[in-house]
Amino acid sequence: MNDGATRSMRAHALRRLRGLPRDAQDTLLVLLVAAASVAPLLPHLPGWVGALTAALLLWRALLAAGGRALPSRGLLAAVLALAVAGTLVQFRTVFGRDPGVSLVSMLLALKLLEQAPSDAREASHVPGARRRRDAYVVFNLGLFCVFAQFLFTQSAPAAAWMLLCTLGWITALLDANLPARRPPLTRRLALGARLIGLGLPLTVALFVLFPRLAGPLWSLPDTHVAASGLPSSMDAGSIARLALSDSVAFQVRFHGPRPQQRAMYWRGPVLGHFDGTRWTALAPARPAGDGGSDGAALRDTGERVRYTVTLSPTQRSFAFALDAPAGAPALVGQPGTTLRVLPDLELRASRDLTRVTRYTVDSWLRYRYGADESAARLRAMLQLPDGDDPRTVALGRQLRQRFGAGGARAVAEAALRMFHDQPFRYSLHPGRYSGPDSIDQFLFQRRVGFCEHYAQAFVVLMRAAGIPARIVTGYQGGSENPIDGMWVVRQRDAHAWAEYWVRGSGWVDADPTAMVDPARVDRSGQTLQAREPLLGLAMLGPGDPRALRMLRDVGDALGETWNQWVLDYGQTRQRRLLSRLGLHRPGSAQLASASALSVSLALAAGALWLLLGRERVHLDPWQRSYALLRRRLRRAGVHAGPAEPPAALARRLHGAPGMAAACELLRDLERARYGVSPAGDAQLRALRRRAARLPLPRGADDAAPRMPS
Repeated sequence: MNDGATRSMRAHALRRLRGLPRDAQDTLLVLLVAAASVAPLLPHLPGWVGALTAALLLWRALLAAGGRALPSRGLLAAVLALAVAGTLVQFRTVFGRDPGVSLVSMLLALKLLEQAPSDAREASHVPGARRRRDAYVVFNLGLFCVFAQFLFTQSAPAAAWMLLCTLGWITALLDANLPARRPPLTRRLALGARLIGLGLPLTVALFVLFPRLAGPLWSLPDTHVAASGLPSSMDAGSIARLALSDSVAFQVRFHGPRPQQRAMYWRGPVLGHFDGTRWTALAPARPAGDGGSDGAALRDTGERVRYTVTLSPTQRSFAFALDAPAGAPALVGQPGTTLRVLPDLELRASRDLTRVTRYTVDSWLRYRYGADESAARLRAMLQLPDGDDPRTVALGRQLRQRFGAGGARAVAEAALRMFHDQPFRYSLHPGRYSGPDSIDQFLFQRRVGFCEHYAQAFVVLMRAAGIPARIVTGYQGGSENPIDGMWVVRQRDAHAWAEYWVRGSGWVDADPTAMVDPARVDRSGQTLQAREPLLGLAMLGPGDPRALRMLRDVGDALGETWNQWVLDYGQTRQRRLLSRLGLHRPGSAQLASASALSVSLALAAGALWLLLGRERVHLDPWQRSYALLRRRLRRAGVHAGPAEPPAALARRLHGAPGMAAACELLRDLERARYGVSPAGDAQLRALRRRAARLPLPRGADDAAPRMPS
């Protein structure tokens, strides 16, 4: 389809939309805003909830476009009963975050389909609810859906989307209260934006001054909370699926020199149990306290690096740090939660991390640990499923026979050389390996895989050779954001590597993926290529990958600023900001008083603005033109109130000396407001100019005939 045909179809659709009655136009506007408000919630809710909500909204749009009658109340009652029953079956309750949001989303769509009684007197141009109070129910349900997004995500893009949806609901609310001949949509949107802008200063003042609480005001039971990011276990394909995502896992700010990218192994869950299909963590060998790892187990052999991690919510309890964390850091952003370092150097929180959290860590990049590992735990990391992968097990035994005299390091080096020398290939789409010989298929037949395939094959080989080994999952590398200097680690940086145990030394890292594809763990060249100047963004074409990368970096920088100044704005940051403003160590009572004073000043300023400009509040261009003409007539001695229509005023002035031009202008104003075709912006500006330049005699009111009172 060529551009001309597309423009013709678009123009035809616009003409058809403008030709719809006002009620249908208002319906489509509210349905558009409702769909925008509900859409971000649907990925967090069961699929049938989204399907039912979308079907109801589409049904209502088709009825509005076709001018057909709304469904009966009996049918809507049946759909409502189905929605409530489905919620009870899905969640076993109607209370809590997910069931509550599911019900409200479906109730919003159902309310838009509700048929108003035929004798409704309080007419309002609101779809599905002709009475004004029903209209307000629709708006309140819609605003609840907008603000419910913060129950799932508190990111900057979500806040911006919520602001746009709020503007849409305010515009729809204005439509419900405006007269039949309304101003254009752009003018209504501008009025809604103005109303939001008037409330922003008070919002900012309350955000800055209102006392920060140590914990949330309330908590809702989460019945179905979807975890995101790195899983706590590993099977074939679990990490490869993450590598297809470009979302941010966490961001890092280094306090001092930054280590080389190939040395950045961000440690996550350590997996030591294998059932033939899935790798899971072993139970801790001994309780781990909050004070960090055992000093006798960890021996540093290099310099320490210090950095701060901003971790996105994962709904899981593990966090990430460079190998190896020197101690348990303090956690900021999730009150009541502490971090600790387990004996395997894994960083764990006392509960799931459901909010953006921040912690500062000291790590040793070169270290030794685990030399005193217990015999029982070492035996557990030698276990293999009986009968699985016989060729791999046989190869491990052969490696021990040939290189075992040189110790565990010699066997590991032989296995790594095998991955380097033989035709193995790295791929995100290696196909499916399944069955009790899946590792045999990978090593001896296809030889194509992702990091998880290489890590588990290496661990199985080492265990078959009698060397304790395990898998470590986490992230490797990352990239620097040239906008704000933050180091960004994305889901596509998810990685799996291995550790094997050497007597007298402890656990030693091994990354067989680096032997197959060294670029996977050293992308420093790509990082340097990403350093494009921000001012050069406009010079890049819209399809240039560098432009897309720069836009992504800008978004990441804005997101970090949002996290730091909005989501992380707690008691400490509030006191620090207020101390810069001259309020040193204010108490809760002082902050509450300052908040109350801000509200009082804002209300007083609003009242003064309404008092001084009461004649101009909520006036559209037509009303301003008519008000200007009435003021000019008042100077000429003709008194007319704002409720007197222009046609009635013209009849009253008919025949008065010098009022012919005024009567003609009044009739033109009447046609512009209540005529068949609405007046455009140009016509309204011309009427205003005529009202400003209209010649009027003095004392004309004395000669004007008056209507009987």
